Amino acid sequence: MKRMVSFLIALAVVWGLSVPSFADTVSKFQGGVKDVITAPLQISGNVKTETKDAKFLPFALVGGVLKGTFYMAKQIVDGSLDMVTSPLDMIRK
Repeated sequence: MKRMVSFLIALAVVWGLSVPSFADTVSKFQGGVKDVITAPLQISGNVKTETKDAKFLPFALVGGVLKGTFYMAKQIVDGSLDMVTSPLDMIRK
């Protein structure tokens, strides 16, 4: 029993010292998840900005959708890379 208690105390000390190193990894992973989830908002935002100052609405709508789709895909790739590479930050430290 004493051996188990000593092991748990040692484990708690090691875990307590390692928590700050996980903070950056978790925040990077959470940022990646947020980027992937909020990516479709890029389309509506770009359509709004393109149609606001447009002279010919159909071209503005098509341009906003195409531009928004490009930025949405870019944000999804960036978020996915953040999620995939977040454990690599732990290895470097």
